[in-house]
Amino acid sequence: MKHFFKQIIKSPMLILFIVMTVFLGFPALGQTAEISQYAIVTALGIDKIEEGEDKFEVSFLTFIPIAQQGFAEKYKVISAKGRSVAEAMDFAGLELGREIGLSHLKLIALNQELFKEDISMFLDYLVRNKEITTSVRLIATDKSAQDFLKAAQKLDSESSIKVSDLVAYNTDYIYAADSTLESFYKSMLGPTRVGLISFLTTEKEEGVSAMADAEGQNGQSSGAGQGGGTESGAEEIKNLGETAVFKDGMLKLNLSGKDMKKINIIKGSFTTGSLNIRNYSDEEFDNCNLTFEIFKKNLKYHVVFQNGIPVVTLDLQINLKLSEVEDKDGIFRQNIEIYVLSKDVEDAIEKKIKTVMSEGIEIMRDNQIDLADFYTFINNTHKKEFEQFLDRLEERDNYLSHIVFKTNIYIIAS
Repeated sequence: MKHFFKQIIKSPMLILFIVMTVFLGFPALGQTAEISQYAIVTALGIDKIEEGEDKFEVSFLTFIPIAQQGFAEKYKVISAKGRSVAEAMDFAGLELGREIGLSHLKLIALNQELFKEDISMFLDYLVRNKEITTSVRLIATDKSAQDFLKAAQKLDSESSIKVSDLVAYNTDYIYAADSTLESFYKSMLGPTRVGLISFLTTEKEEGVSAMADAEGQNGQSSGAGQGGGTESGAEEIKNLGETAVFKDGMLKLNLSGKDMKKINIIKGSFTTGSLNIRNYSDEEFDNCNLTFEIFKKNLKYHVVFQNGIPVVTLDLQINLKLSEVEDKDGIFRQNIEIYVLSKDVEDAIEKKIKTVMSEGIEIMRDNQIDLADFYTFINNTHKKEFEQFLDRLEERDNYLSHIVFKTNIYIIAS
């Protein structure tokens, strides 16, 4: 025993370990599990209401771990009303009998009624919350945020695909916008003062009645807490690539997926997608629709000043492959993988891309929204000349209309 104590004295780390075990380890064994104390929230939705003093309804998609031989997930949508977002969250905690934990939050859904005012007012509390990471995805919806989360509950409960995964994929696809708390505020607080939020909606599933849905929900907890709505027919989430554009915190316009594609080609903020050329004819094709799959792209900006005017050149190198050919009779050709793109086809692709980019620039000019952030690029490379250029304009926000744009397209066939 004497030898044992000598060995302990000679090992300070062992003494520290014993002290930590006595004072921290044993008391921890007597504490209740954190999953019994916190409600883990994976998605949050905010609706604007006018019910007495209550101004907001906040809904939560909560995930409750269940200790079983095989791990199981149980999702539940609860909601609460309050005069502020913070107050509604407090009421929701009372309804659940647990603290609302937001460290696992992946998605924030905002009803479009909020967009009639400065949206930063509604996000302020969440942005200042230390639990929430800046990588949380933002979603706008034309339905109530509560109904959107109920559709998300069904998707998360029954499918391996989560709503957060669906939105994350959007950032790679050519039709969609990168929409997180970080990217939104970075753009809103930058010189362009423009932010983007992806727009998703829900629709009733075909062939599913309200009664069938109610029966399908039997035994599955999906009720609402204080202020909760009633169950309706089964809803499914629709992602059409639409995007809400904000300037100075206010909704400026909604862009369709088709228009967002034009903007994203200019920004180069995509890694995959497709390109379609309609009614194309040459020696090989007769009035056919050609669809190309995009595999890779590389976009670079260059700017020079000529007579005090910035001239921006967009060099786009795009790697694509012919993936589908539909003839004038609506019949799809086979064995197109072996087709080698001719010079005429490459010229048609180049013309198509230049047209799309031109239309995207016109959208930004007409609405004075610099979604590609040309301001920062030009200012960082030619600060003095750019400031002199802006000073000569009658309206500084209209600088895009006075910039000359040129494009060079380089086609690489796979």
